Amino acid sequence: MAIVHKLFLALGFAIISYMAMGDRLGNQGIAENITIPQQPVEPSLWWKLDRLAISWVDNVTIDEASKQAIFTINSSRWGALDYVQRFSFLFKLGVEAQKQNFNVILLDRRSQKVAEYRYKLDSWQMTPQTLGADPFRVIAPTILQQQF
Repeated sequence: MAIVHKLFLALGFAIISYMAMGDRLGNQGIAENITIPQQPVEPSLWWKLDRLAISWVDNVTIDEASKQAIFTINSSRWGALDYVQRFSFLFKLGVEAQKQNFNVILLDRRSQKVAEYRYKLDSWQMTPQTLGADPFRVIAPTILQQQF
């Protein structure tokens, strides 16, 4: 009985070893198709967009001929942002698109232009400058003005 038990154990280990070796050989074939960059690679604009603002963008259209990335934004999210948040969103998106020589156009759901980041007159410009929000203005309290 002990001999039969040892035989089954040996046979079991042989089968497991064979299966493991087959898995390694099968995975080796898959690994050969993977390209590993030898230096850091710039992530794509779309990868960065996914991390920049989840649910702020409803749709992206690329016009290769005019080098424009057209983003349809979530109007309710855009409306809830203040000037600094709007500027930050468009600036970050524009800088990434600029690296690939694309202009950025933000449209609302009715296809009306909300903002644009583009190359014009040898510089990158953002229009409209107010981005549809009131920029911060420092207004001194009247109490302080009266004391001085």
